Amino acid sequence: MSNPLDFYLDNNPNLKPRHEVRIEKLDAEPLPDGRRIKVQIEVTPFRERPSFEIALLDAAQRRVGGTTVIEAMTFRMEFILHLRDVTQPEGDYELHAALYYEDPAAPQHHAIATVHIPAPAD
Repeated sequence: MSNPLDFYLDNNPNLKPRHEVRIEKLDAEPLPDGRRIKVQIEVTPFRERPSFEIALLDAAQRRVGGTTVIEAMTFRMEFILHLRDVTQPEGDYELHAALYYEDPAAPQHHAIATVHIPAPAD
């Protein structure tokens, strides 16, 4: 007996093979506390589940937050990243997202978003 999911995947032209999967949208937004970043990522609808390495870099290109997603289940994802080892969070940051299948050191697609954390109001 065949797997019904295989039939769905094989017959859905909207789901792309791995070599066509890309990061379609990457957004970063600071939360009001100034210590966390809301991340939204959307990818091409896929047949095979991709993985992601996500890193938040400060102005000196030092990693101050991040996460790894192994074999994503959905095309749209949201995460909350916490700033690590940052005493004064106000400033500009870059969010890097790399989509890969087998080797995180060889991503097949990469996207960058910028985010600014304002100084706290007095």
